Amino acid sequence: MKILLPVDGSSHSLSSARYVAERLLAADPDAELELVHVRFRIPPRPAAAVGRALLEEYYRSEMAEAVKGVREYLDRRHVPYKLLRMVGHPSAEIAQHAAAADIDLVVMGAHGLGAAKGLLLGSVTQGVIAGCTVPLLVVRDEQMPPPKGEVLVAVDGSTHTRKAIVYLLRHRDLLAPAARITLMHVSPVSQMPRFTFATGKAALRQQREREREQAMRGARRLLAKAKGIKCREVHVTGDPGERIADYARGNHCSLIVMGSHGHGLMSSLLLGSVAQKTLAAARTPVLIIR
Repeated sequence: MKILLPVDGSSHSLSSARYVAERLLAADPDAELELVHVRFRIPPRPAAAVGRALLEEYYRSEMAEAVKGVREYLDRRHVPYKLLRMVGHPSAEIAQHAAAADIDLVVMGAHGLGAAKGLLLGSVTQGVIAGCTVPLLVVRDEQMPPPKGEVLVAVDGSTHTRKAIVYLLRHRDLLAPAARITLMHVSPVSQMPRFTFATGKAALRQQREREREQAMRGARRLLAKAKGIKCREVHVTGDPGERIADYARGNHCSLIVMGSHGHGLMSSLLLGSVAQKTLAAARTPVLIIR
């Protein structure tokens, strides 16, 4: 596996580096790790005023400082890595490089702000979420999740869910070493009409059951083909993003896995999807598969 770790000098970068070293590389010592730091480009006029030599020295010193903490951490653990320095718009450069370099997984850190304020995950992280087509793992600045906790897979019956499960099974030794997987389907309250009569309530229950069965059918087939997987199903009602995050926190899950369609940069900044609401509320690492 080729792992890309964007580094910006923050505590978020150190948290994601720790997760990569202690969880991913510990499970797969042969995985390749690449650090990347992208410095915003100085506008042409100020750049011309200071001169090329001074500008290059500025970039060099700022980049060296930004990657220092993560490099020291990895060097102490004798973790091999490749370092790439770039100049440009960080989120765009990271997303483009991940696709061009055949990266298998991008790992980024993000601070936890709760469901409301958490809709702002940081401009660079949010930009990468919006534009990256490569699987992306977002790690919070929280305590490390339990190493063998269950893996929670959000299921909605879409092709995105199927891609997420296929990716998880392909890298199960890395992402689900305990082989305990929970499939979770959430019925959104907002999409359900209010019934006042018993016949209406019965029809609502049947509608929910049909939706759950349809959502779970494909996921069950995929997991049935995998050997040694312990799987269970959870069905709840409510706001999908919040319920997924709450379940993961209450059950000490090690990872949340979900599929998501790509909106493009501007639409994704509105954070309307279940995946992005989950990112806003979750303390557990979240793996997003396009």
